[in-house]
Amino acid sequence: MADAPCVIGRGITIKGNLSGAEQLVIEGAVEGHISLKNHLTIKETGRITADITTHSLMVHGQVSGNIEANDLVSLSSEASVVADIKAPRVVLEDGARFKGRIEMDVELPPGV
Repeated sequence: MADAPCVIGRGITIKGNLSGAEQLVIEGAVEGHISLKNHLTIKETGRITADITTHSLMVHGQVSGNIEANDLVSLSSEASVVADIKAPRVVLEDGARFKGRIEMDVELPPGV
C-alpha cells in the first residue's frame, strides 16, 4: 500500500521554504518556495504564493509564482494560476484560468 500524502490543512498558513520527498496535499496557504521530489496537489481551498519545483503538480486552487515540474503540470477547471510553467507535459482543463507562459522542452519533428 502506498503511503498517504502529507496534508497542510485549510487553517494552516506557512511562510518560508517548504521542501521534502513525500507526496503533499495543500488545502491551506503557502508563501515562499516549495521544492518537492514527489507529487503536489493544491486543493480548491489552497492559496499559494510561491515558486514551485516538483515532480508533478495538480492544481485545483490558486497559484501565483513560477512552476517547474519534471513530469506533469495539470490545471483543473477550478484552477486560477498566474505563473510561468516549465514542464514536459502540461494539461489545461476547460475552465481553468491561466496567465503566463508555458515552456515544454520537446524535440519537434524535422521540417517543423
